[in-house]
Amino acid sequence: MPSMQPNHDRDGQLNELFAAYRQEMPDFDGGPGFLPGMWSKIERKRAQTSVWLAWTRAILAGACVAGVLLIGASLWRPLERSTYYDASYVEALDASDDIVVMASFHPASPIEPPTE
Repeated sequence: MPSMQPNHDRDGQLNELFAAYRQEMPDFDGGPGFLPGMWSKIERKRAQTSVWLAWTRAILAGACVAGVLLIGASLWRPLERSTYYDASYVEALDASDDIVVMASFHPASPIEPPTE
């Protein structure tokens, strides 16, 4: 069990610790230039952050505009209309010259490749 030290020993150790700290760390000089200097450091950090934030917003806005333009261009271009899009599946097959494919639709005829 640890021995119980009197309070004055602990106080003496704490005072020694504070004295060593004061020797290592110089006293803070809160002169008249302290707050203006501190605010100038803060403003420099804010200026750097605001520049990065402005660039990020500009790039994001440009990407959004480019996306909207691409979608608009794809919707603006009219689809090429042809009989292929208007015809049914059977009509499209009927218009083709492939006899084997058309023969598969007739239930009574066997599917035979065309002879040349």
